[in-house]
Amino acid sequence: MSMTSSRGFTLTELVMVMVLIGILAVFAAPRLNIWQFDQLSFGRELTGVLNHARNVAQASGCHVEVTVDAATNAYQATYTGAGGGPCSSGPMSHPTRGGPLLGSGEIASGGSVTFDGMGRTAAGLTIALADGRVLNVEAGSGYVH
Repeated sequence: MSMTSSRGFTLTELVMVMVLIGILAVFAAPRLNIWQFDQLSFGRELTGVLNHARNVAQASGCHVEVTVDAATNAYQATYTGAGGGPCSSGPMSHPTRGGPLLGSGEIASGGSVTFDGMGRTAAGLTIALADGRVLNVEAGSGYVH
């Protein structure tokens, strides 16, 4: 009696696995709501942008304005030109990829807020995102939550 060993899978086994993966994909794919992931990511991104603008204003002494526009579903951070000698007006650079600091996502209501050289704001700002979450910039302290 000789023993033969076989390695690998038979064609039938491979086809059955492919069929099972296909069936799982048909039922699982509609349950994944990519829009919610995108909105969550955008909310965190916008919170990060507001915090970054506040930190840059504190570090540089220059006034930084963040505009969140619900009509265009976009945000942008710019230097206002106020705050002393080296401060000039223009777009703020993105901290990691360079270029202007701007982006887009679904925004229900927005506005603009300006951080002074101490990171403070004269007025607060409430930003409503399309998924119902709200971001607040506190008047005075400039704290973002």
